[in-house]
Amino acid sequence: MSRLVALVVATLVLAVPTTAAAEAVSGAELAALGARAANDAQAHDQLLAVDEVDGQRVDVRAALAGARGDDITARTRLIVEVLGEQEGSPAADRQRAAAVLADRRYTGTKLPQPLKKPLQWLGDRLEPIAEWINGRGTVMPGGPIALWTILAALVVVATGSITGTTIRRRALAIERARAAALPEADDPQALERTADRAEQAGDFERAVRLRFRAGLLRLDRRHVLVYRPSLTTGEVARAIRAPAFAEVGARFDEIAYGGRTAQREDAEAAKRGWKDVLTQAEPR
Repeated sequence: MSRLVALVVATLVLAVPTTAAAEAVSGAELAALGARAANDAQAHDQLLAVDEVDGQRVDVRAALAGARGDDITARTRLIVEVLGEQEGSPAADRQRAAAVLADRRYTGTKLPQPLKKPLQWLGDRLEPIAEWINGRGTVMPGGPIALWTILAALVVVATGSITGTTIRRRALAIERARAAALPEADDPQALERTADRAEQAGDFERAVRLRFRAGLLRLDRRHVLVYRPSLTTGEVARAIRAPAFAEVGARFDEIAYGGRTAQREDAEAAKRGWKDVLTQAEPR
């Protein structure tokens, strides 16, 4: 049963996504996101948006389907480990991934003991199904792996339809909370003046938030992107050609969503950073 689960998850991790590129990160960045995602909704959403790690296409959303809490961190580390083992033919790659996933660390040893017998019972009944699928896979192009990939894609579609509404509601709630802390005006200059007053009063978090919104509005008016209240830092980074935005967006996420207390240097860095972003950004 453990090798069956390993094969399914490995197939999901290594399958090439059919959607457009979402987020490209390094292995270290993916592991860091996974460590935060267990308790950080924003980090979790960013993690699900990743589809390229160290130049390799990875369906992270599929691999993390159903994961909760510490299991998210464990699976994310596993993805990094599996990708680090990539070499040789695709079949050999998947065999190595299955071997890693079959390790005792990832076979559910932390599950509560009351579930042990029910899971064993379920495994005994799924094993014939797995053998039947493998048998059918031998008569189709690509073999059993191709059939498992098709089944995995169906699982991804089903999971996405269930979780999509929850993710959208969470993003909307976050955006409403952020919007509530900002003035109603959509004038970048007015927002900057309000941010200056907030900084002078020692409210550095509000200053960072205000300058972030003012920067997005200026990008919109320059036709670099189309502003909307629900824009995320990841979407902005993909929409503009401005290396300086990496630091601006990272500071904003840490403060707005990560709960880090803003300091004076954050407000000052936001002011300087947005000047650089607006200088570097190119109209579409």
